[in-house]
Amino acid sequence: MAPSLIASPNFRGNFNRLFTDSQFLQCLILLFSLFNLSLCLYEDQVGKFDWRQNYVGKIKFASFDSVSTAKKIIVATEENVIAALNIKTGQILWRRVLEKGYAGRIRAMENTMDGELISVNGGVPAIVRYWNSATGHIINEWTLADQNPDRIDSPFISYTTEGLYSSERIEDVKWHIKDGTLHHILPIYNSGIEVTSYDSKTGEKLKTTKISAPFISQDTECVLAAPHYVCLKSDSVILFSINIFKPKQQPETLTINHIMGSGSQGPYRISLVPGNVAAISISADNNRRKRLMYVHENENLTLHTRDIEGDNFLYVNKFGDNIVVLESSYDNKVTTITATELNKPDAQPEKIGSLNHKALYNPALVAIDCTYQSMKAKMCKYLMTSEDHSISLLQQKVFWTREEALANIVAVEFIELPMSERDRAIETEFDQKERDVIGMLVRRLTSQANQASTFIQSLLGLEPQQSSERADLVRDKFGLHKMIVAVTSAGKIFGIESKKGEIIWQLRVPNIRGFSQETNNMVLYVQRGSRHYPHPPQCSLLAADKPIRDYLQDTGNGIIFTFNPINGELLGGLKKLNYKVKQSLLLHATTDNFLRSIVLLDDKDRVHVFPENASAIATSAGPNTFIFTVDKTTGVLSGYSLSYSTPQNLVAHKVWELVFSPKNQRITHVVSKDPIERVHSQGRVLGDRSVLYKYINPNLVAVVTQGTNGAHKNTLNLYLLDVVSGSMVFSIVHKRTKGPVHVVHSENWLVYSYFNEKSRRTEIATLELYEGKTQSNTTVFSSLATTKLPIVERQAFIFPASVESMQETITEKGITSKHILVALANGGVLELPWMLVDPRRPVNPEMREEGVIPYMPEIPIHMDGIINYNQSVYRVSGIHTSPSGLESTCLVFVHGLDLFYTRVAPSKTFDVLKEDFDYYLIVIVLSALLISSYVTKKLASQKDLKTNS
Repeated sequence: MAPSLIASPNFRGNFNRLFTDSQFLQCLILLFSLFNLSLCLYEDQVGKFDWRQNYVGKIKFASFDSVSTAKKIIVATEENVIAALNIKTGQILWRRVLEKGYAGRIRAMENTMDGELISVNGGVPAIVRYWNSATGHIINEWTLADQNPDRIDSPFISYTTEGLYSSERIEDVKWHIKDGTLHHILPIYNSGIEVTSYDSKTGEKLKTTKISAPFISQDTECVLAAPHYVCLKSDSVILFSINIFKPKQQPETLTINHIMGSGSQGPYRISLVPGNVAAISISADNNRRKRLMYVHENENLTLHTRDIEGDNFLYVNKFGDNIVVLESSYDNKVTTITATELNKPDAQPEKIGSLNHKALYNPALVAIDCTYQSMKAKMCKYLMTSEDHSISLLQQKVFWTREEALANIVAVEFIELPMSERDRAIETEFDQKERDVIGMLVRRLTSQANQASTFIQSLLGLEPQQSSERADLVRDKFGLHKMIVAVTSAGKIFGIESKKGEIIWQLRVPNIRGFSQETNNMVLYVQRGSRHYPHPPQCSLLAADKPIRDYLQDTGNGIIFTFNPINGELLGGLKKLNYKVKQSLLLHATTDNFLRSIVLLDDKDRVHVFPENASAIATSAGPNTFIFTVDKTTGVLSGYSLSYSTPQNLVAHKVWELVFSPKNQRITHVVSKDPIERVHSQGRVLGDRSVLYKYINPNLVAVVTQGTNGAHKNTLNLYLLDVVSGSMVFSIVHKRTKGPVHVVHSENWLVYSYFNEKSRRTEIATLELYEGKTQSNTTVFSSLATTKLPIVERQAFIFPASVESMQETITEKGITSKHILVALANGGVLELPWMLVDPRRPVNPEMREEGVIPYMPEIPIHMDGIINYNQSVYRVSGIHTSPSGLESTCLVFVHGLDLFYTRVAPSKTFDVLKEDFDYYLIVIVLSALLISSYVTKKLASQKDLKTNS
C-alpha cells in the first residue's frame, strides 16, 4: 500500500517552510505600508520661515448644517468656493475650489433632508454636484449641457433678433432645489418661461413645462421667490407674478401704488430676501424705503404693508408657526437686530439684540440657527457678512470673525520696521544740528543714564516702562522682519507682520473702488520709510471714489488716503479730489522732512502735486520728468513731458502718441520695471573673453495686445516701447496664441507666458537685449540720445503646467542671481532659475558657451523647486517680492485665495553662517593659532639671540 501523502515528512517540511515564508512576506508588506503612512519634512519646511493662511472669499450662500452631529456652516462664495466652517472657531473644516471664472460661478446651493449638499455652477454646461457635507467629497456629478436642443432660440446663443436670449443675460436663468428635485427656470424674451425638472442625484430629466409670459423682456427685472417668478418692468409700475408649479394659472398683476402706497417715486427695484421663507423686497424713493412680500403657507404672495428703512438688511425665517422678518440696521457703529412677526398684522418690531463691535460694518444676515424654534437672541446664532467682506458669528457677542477681504488683495508693499527705542536714543544723540559742547555733553549723560536705568531694571527683574508700540515690531539686524501692507478690493487695508502672519492693524476706507472695472486696481505709494526718525513712515492709497448709493452718479474722481503703515494711525486721512486721475507718479526727490511727493495727471491733462506744499520740489524735477498714459478702451498710448513747466505751474505737454486698433489689437498688459531694482553687472562675459553689454533702459515698457488676424485666428503681439521718446525698440507677433498672459520685465530681459492653440500647451518665451560689444554710455542712460537699436536674443520653451502668476526675485544690491517665481494652477509656487529660460542656451554643440546649458525644448519642473512644498495656494492673483538686509535673501509674499509668505535664496545663503556652524571649533582653532604664533615668535627670538651671541 502506497504511503499517505499527508504523512510524508517532506511534505510537512515544505508546508511549514511555505507557511513561514508567507508570514515573513506579510510582515514585510506591513512594514512597507508603514512607510507610506509616514511623512517626512525638512527642518525649514515646518513653518520656521514661512506661513500660510486659507480663506474662502465673500459669502454668496450660507446655511447651518443642523442634521449631522458635527455642527458646521456650509458656505458658497463669490470666489467659486464651497466650504464648511467650524461653528465654534470659524476654521475651515474642508474647502473645495471650483472651476475658475465663469464656469465655476455658483448659481444655487441647498442642503438636503439627509444632510447632503447640492450645488449648481457654470452656465453652459451647467454642472450639478451632489456632495457629502461631512467630508466635502463629491458623491455624484452631472452636466446640463443643452437646455433645449429643439429650439434655435437657446438662451446661450448671442443673437440680435427680437425674442432671443443673449449670453450676456445668463444671470436671468434661475435654479430652485426642493425635495431632491432640481428645477431649471429659463425665461424667453417676449414669450414666456420654460421650467424643466431633474432628479438632482442622478440628473434624470423628469418633465418640462412651458408657461406663457409675454411681458418678459430685456428691460424686465425678475427674481425667483419659489414657487413665484416675480418680474418688475422698468418702463411701467406693474409687478407680475407667475406660479411656476401651476402653469395654467394666469399671472398675477399688482400695481406699485398698491404695494408702496400712493405718492411713491422711483426708481423701483426688486430683490430677493434670504431665509427659509421665500420673500422679496420692493424699494422706492431712491431706496429710502422698501416693503416686503413673502410666500404664505397657501403659496400666495402676501404683502407686509409696514415701511422698512432702505438701508436695513432683511432675513425672513419661520419659527414654529410664526413667520418672522429680521432686520439688521447699522447706525453710529452699532448693529441692531429687530424682529417682526408677519402673521400678526399689527405686530411692531421688537429689538432682540444690539452690539457695538469693530468687526461689524453695516452687516447683513446671511444665515440663522435657533434652538427650540425660539427667536430670542440668546437662543439664536447669527451669521453676518459686512461690507468689507468679513464674516462674523454672533450670539449676544461676536464669537469669531474671518477677514475674507484678504482673499482679494489688489496692492501690496513691504515696509521696513522702525528702530528700537535704544537705537532711536542713539540716533537722536548723534543726529543733532547744533554742535555746542555743553548740549552734546548733556545729551550724552542723559542717554547713558537711561541705559544704566534700563540695565539696573533688568538685573532686578523689574518691568521697564511700557512703550506705545509693540516690543516685537522693531527692525532686526538682517532686515528679514517687515510689515506687509495689503490693500483689498473691499477698501480695507491690513498691516500684517511678516514673521508669523499676524494682523497688527486694519483700516477701512469707505466708498472707494479701483480705477479699472476689470482688475479693480488701486495704487499704494510709500512716501516715507522708517529710516527717518523722528518723522513717522507714511503711505498713501490712490483710488477712485464710489457713490454711497447706487442711484447716485459715479463721478470716478480720485481719492488719496494717507496713513502710518506701522501702526495704522491716520496721518492725513481721506482726501477727495475734484478730478479723475489719469496717471500718477512718485518722485524720487524728497522734501526737507524726507517726504516724496506724488504727481497726478487728471483727465484734462492738468498736473497736480500731493502734498500741495511740495510743488516746489516737483517743479525743480520737471525738466527730467516724463509721464505716459494708456487708455485700453481706445487703444491710445500717450507720452507727456513736464519740461515746459514754469516755477509757478506744472504743465504736461504731449510729445508722442501711439494708437492700437481695439478691434484687432486690444491692450491687455503694460509692464514696466521695478523702480527699486538695481543692476550690478553691466555686461556678460563671452567665451572669447569679450563683453556683451546689456541694454539697460529704465524707460522701457512692455505692451501686450491680443486680437485676431485676417484669418480670424488669435494673435498675441508684444511691443517694447520707450515711453520717454515714444520709439518702438522691438516687436514680435505670436500667431494662434491666446491668454492668459503673464509678463516679467527686469534688467535687460523679459519673460512671458501664453497658451499655444496650435499645440494646445503653455509656452514661456524669453527676450534678452544687448547693446553689443561696445557700451554707448557708461554713466547715465538717455532715451533721447540713443539711436542704435539693441541686439535681441529670443527663445521659447514648453512649460508642462498652467501659469497663474509670475514674478522675479529682487535683492538689495542686485548681485544675487535672478530666479523666476511661477505660481502653478495646482497650488505650487515654482522657483525657476534664469539659466533654464536663458535665450542664449545653444541649440547646436558648436554654439556652446561656458556657464550656459544646452537648449532643451521643455522646462522640467523639479519638486525640490516648489518653495511652498505641500502648502498649496490657489487662485494666485499676484506675487510680491522685496529685498532684505541680506544680499542673498529675497522675501516673497504670494496672495490670492490663500496667503503664503517665505524667503528664498537664489544663490544660496553665502552671507550667513549656517545654524549648525561649530563656533567652539573655530574658537579652539583660532586660539591654537594665536598661541602657536606667540610661542613661535618667542622661540625664533631666542634662536636669533643665541646665534648672534
